[in-house]
Amino acid sequence: MTSPFDRLQIGPLTLRNRFIKSGANEAMSREGLPTKAMLKHHGDLARGGIGMTTVAYGAVNEAGRTLANQIVMTESSINDLSALTDEIHRNGAAASIQITHGGSFITGLRVKGATISSSSGINKAGLLSGNLWQRAMKEKDMQEVIDAFVNAANIAQRAHFDAVEIHMGHGYLLNQFISPLSNRRRDQYGGSAENRARFPARVLTAVKNAVGKDLAVLAKINVADGVRGGATAADGAITAQVLEKAGADML
Repeated sequence: MTSPFDRLQIGPLTLRNRFIKSGANEAMSREGLPTKAMLKHHGDLARGGIGMTTVAYGAVNEAGRTLANQIVMTESSINDLSALTDEIHRNGAAASIQITHGGSFITGLRVKGATISSSSGINKAGLLSGNLWQRAMKEKDMQEVIDAFVNAANIAQRAHFDAVEIHMGHGYLLNQFISPLSNRRRDQYGGSAENRARFPARVLTAVKNAVGKDLAVLAKINVADGVRGGATAADGAITAQVLEKAGADML
């Protein structure tokens, strides 16, 4: 019988047990970098004996932030991120970081121009921050976002993370494709659950190809939206199958 204390294999990564601290906003970053408080927070979790701890929300670029102080995955952040992973590894745990882009879900700062999303229209999530409009992504936008996720994964690798978790839930950009509440496209990226998962799967495949031999590549998804007209658990199962086929080591 499998025990929570047994080792766990996730792609190329072996955890000392099956306890994983999920990513949740620590509010412990400043000017795009982790603080000493964040090092202590994740170091304490590692000292407590968990198998892996997850650093929350590493924006793949400046435009991908939802809050002003969030970690941004850039060349200039590598040394500070390495100090964080060193603290986690020193205490025996593995280190994962969420990499994501907020798309139109930017609640804490004002951005120039319309935010990107799966579809165009009024940006309800951004109204209080003055981000009134969102625009549907075109292929050029999609490739730029894919490149940003790959670059973020490469930064994570150079900062000695053991895993990257591509955040596809909670209303962020990739979830704006997965959820029919936000995705009103009529091309190959809209309509069915399979089509709505197509762009997130492209992102995951690109990241997997870039770092998958050395880092575990995870994806965080919603099981269901929980409201009328939203994605159902059956849709979530289809999304999971699409992402598994794209190379996800764990969902």
